[in-house]
Amino acid sequence: MQDCIFCKVVAGEVSAEKVWEDEKYLAILDINPYREGQTLVMPKAHWDSYVFDMPEGEMAGLYLAARKVAKTLDKTLGTLRTCQLMEGLGVNHAHIKLYPTRPNEMQEGLVPLGRKAETLKLVEIAKKIRGEG
Repeated sequence: MQDCIFCKVVAGEVSAEKVWEDEKYLAILDINPYREGQTLVMPKAHWDSYVFDMPEGEMAGLYLAARKVAKTLDKTLGTLRTCQLMEGLGVNHAHIKLYPTRPNEMQEGLVPLGRKAETLKLVEIAKKIRGEG
């Protein structure tokens, strides 16, 4: 896609710090990291950022690529685990954000918790999702 910054990175038109790639996927360091070593894993082919519209095989392949990169981050950066997020916001090119998480960062989370929901409201929403109301 002509105006997609990630497509330009894949094509070599825009520089990025590549940390891993294979024939179908690329991983680069995020230029706006929340955590040191934060990495973006993306398909080299352009797919819309709403990953749930991707063909199953493409979505699964992206996740497997992210798994390889996450294991590398854990090993090389000494993290306790690598958290992941697929928000579908920002750049309109499918990607998974990987957040290397060290032991002292385990309690802070990536997304703040909301207020505790009332049970009746949860029941109402669950019924709606199940198509019961």
